[in-house]
Amino acid sequence: MTAADDDEQAPRRGAPAPPQRTPRGTLSREVLLDAAMEIVRIGGADAFSMRALGGRLDVDPTAFYRHFRTKNELLDALADILIEGDEPLPATGNARADLRASLHQLRHSLLRHPTMAAVILRRPPGGRAYWARANHALGLLRGMGLSPEEATALYQTLLFYCLGHVLSEARAVAAAVARDRRPGTPTSTFNPPAHQLPDLAAAVPFLRSDTLTQFDTGLDLIMRAAPA
Repeated sequence: MTAADDDEQAPRRGAPAPPQRTPRGTLSREVLLDAAMEIVRIGGADAFSMRALGGRLDVDPTAFYRHFRTKNELLDALADILIEGDEPLPATGNARADLRASLHQLRHSLLRHPTMAAVILRRPPGGRAYWARANHALGLLRGMGLSPEEATALYQTLLFYCLGHVLSEARAVAAAVARDRRPGTPTSTFNPPAHQLPDLAAAVPFLRSDTLTQFDTGLDLIMRAAPA
């Protein structure tokens, strides 16, 4: 082989590395979920598709259907991983504190992949972790003296508040990064005239407050519906 042949065989300088083919027999649910989570991390939930997953793993997308029947089934599994998080469900014996801690766990986990909050809102996954967290919260609310109906209504309100807040925070973080500001401290660009909209003008400083502070304040107000 000549030097010219060597040059032809060598990859071009600066050329992107080819995708790494997944060895035969190693395509498991865990491999698929790890790769899918990375796609979501980089491009958001809307960037995920079976074709994108196939390109990342250099595998024909039809091979995935042995593990997941549909794209939505795989997204449900991703959502359940995020809902479970990295920590066990709080169990300190203080029902109110444990419920707050559980919601903070969920918020923290979803903020790592905030576009998945929209997926959960559109299609509640109903996986093992989803039901375990719901059962945990409902048990805490029942222990505070709420009826099954009241506990269900309050839990759904808390869950939707948490998911909606994550979506709002995701937009704020994106805007802050675009403005080269510190994420988590969005800047309000709306300054209503106080003489026309006095109550809204009074609220503007709090619209600019730290998102965690906003989350805690709203959570406190909702939690007042539960017996002390």
